[in-house]
Amino acid sequence: MTKRVLIVEDDPSVAFLIKDGLIDLGAKFYVETVPSGEAALEKVAQSRWDLIVTDQRMPGMTGLQLIETLKERAPSTLTILITAYGSEEVEQAARRLNVYHYMAKPFPLVDLKRVIEDALAFTQDNDPPHNNSNNHKTRGLKITLGGEGNVGKTTLIHRLCTGKFQVARVMTIGVDFHLYDIQHDNQPTRLIVWDVSGQEQFEFTRRAFYRGSKAVGLVYDVSQRSTFERLPHWRAEILSIAPNVPFVLAGNKTDLPRQVSTAEGAELARMWRMPFFETSCRTGEGVREFFHALAHVALDYAHTSTLER
Repeated sequence: MTKRVLIVEDDPSVAFLIKDGLIDLGAKFYVETVPSGEAALEKVAQSRWDLIVTDQRMPGMTGLQLIETLKERAPSTLTILITAYGSEEVEQAARRLNVYHYMAKPFPLVDLKRVIEDALAFTQDNDPPHNNSNNHKTRGLKITLGGEGNVGKTTLIHRLCTGKFQVARVMTIGVDFHLYDIQHDNQPTRLIVWDVSGQEQFEFTRRAFYRGSKAVGLVYDVSQRSTFERLPHWRAEILSIAPNVPFVLAGNKTDLPRQVSTAEGAELARMWRMPFFETSCRTGEGVREFFHALAHVALDYAHTSTLER
């Protein structure tokens, strides 16, 4: 049975890119776009849709308002909310409305494809998807990686997610994010790992994406001392936006000739009171340990923040 997906996006170029990018999902998916929440409701009145992917900020009805209306008019329809203006308030509202997935722009199209396929893979008739039944048990944690360009942040994420080493040949454009599910302390945890560009020209763009982070990984290249010396700048930039966020420090590329010793990295971590790891994307050394430490401090921070509210 063909799965019907409706994309609600007021920017025609973005709507086209999303629809075009979803073509290779195959004939089992039918994808259509509309420019507004009001137009989406008209489509819903005319025919059945298995999934609606909606932008949050649009002229007229917002994405959350559309989803709230859909709960009355088409309660069995799954929804995904995407937004370039993410905040904890929007994320909490999405959770209250039982949104299947919440995604902040920009994101790799492959991640949206995977979420759509996961959402619809097990739907039969009007039953909720298999993995949605456990959504309330899985904690999503936004984690950000900061550090100079070319220290290996993107490659660290790739190594974590695929278990393979891949040299990053293209610099990260502004920000990117990846999803990674782990079992941490017997709790299903989804890491939403944001990779912010280290290039100076993206400083203004990346600052907005620190908000809502539950932990930050500061990464430097042990073979390039300048990346180590720039860490105070990165720490200050992040703390100016997220003053209480916990950090984990990582010295990457330990398979290369060193300009920064292990003792220097450990001393800086001790001074800043943060966990310290050394990693190699080529060998895999320390990569999982680094991300599990980020999950640990993020869970502690999220729990503390909840208690304080």
